[in-house]
Amino acid sequence: MTTLSEKNEKILKITHVFAMSLWTGSLFIMFVINILIPKSPSSDAFYFVHDINSIIDLQILTPAAILTFLTGVVYAVFTKWKVKENLWLKIKLAITILLILMGTFWLAPLLMEMTGNAKEYGMGLLSDAGYLFDLSIITWFSLVNWLLIIVAIVISTLKPGSKDKLYRINNKIP
Repeated sequence: MTTLSEKNEKILKITHVFAMSLWTGSLFIMFVINILIPKSPSSDAFYFVHDINSIIDLQILTPAAILTFLTGVVYAVFTKWKVKENLWLKIKLAITILLILMGTFWLAPLLMEMTGNAKEYGMGLLSDAGYLFDLSIITWFSLVNWLLIIVAIVISTLKPGSKDKLYRINNKIP
């Protein structure tokens, strides 16, 4: 199978890390915004923070998550790191797919609904138990998603069980 040149592999790695950084940063910002939503001083501000959250989700987080996934697949297929041979890549792939599917089919629609309700009902939603439950789901999932991406970054750095690492250890190569 064809592998990438060293230069193209570095470009791919930079793109992958950049996309992962955007995804991670977006989640952290959304988590902070969700904590601040109940402290909104007016209905306009209340809607504004929801709208900002939606914009971050659709315009930054979603493309970054997809780019992370795509560059990760290319990296796993066209470099020495093969998915079939490395458990750490399988774990990263599973985490990424799970997070993208949950975000796309469950959380993004929930966030859009909350933003629409914030525009229509304003701060009155802060006394609605259903809205508060949805806000807690979005807030906690942002944190859990962020933590899982940090786990993926740690796995990527340490590469536990990688064939290359085991070869170097067994042959006493630094």
